[in-house]
Amino acid sequence: MTSVNGKLSLDAALFARQQNRIEKLPASPQQDDQLLTACSEFEAVFTQQMLSAMRQASFESELVPKSSGEKVFESMLDEQRAQQMASTGSLGLGRMIYEQLREQMGK
Repeated sequence: MTSVNGKLSLDAALFARQQNRIEKLPASPQQDDQLLTACSEFEAVFTQQMLSAMRQASFESELVPKSSGEKVFESMLDEQRAQQMASTGSLGLGRMIYEQLREQMGK
């Protein structure tokens, strides 16, 4: 399942890496900070994929085509926005995942 320039496979690899980081965390209370960081990073990856999909779904004029530099800049901008959104907790997804995993680790 790859798309143009392998973007989808790269996002899937980032998702798998974050999932592996979460699964490898020990089930001790001292690791709460690491768990919260991993969940926040997962939220950033998810948000970046969402922003990228929104950008691809937007209407673009073929009158002035985008250069490859502009496409790279937009990708980097999406990544920075996603990290910023995850760090502020504006979506709350990372916090919800953290709470659920913390409950499971306590069992």
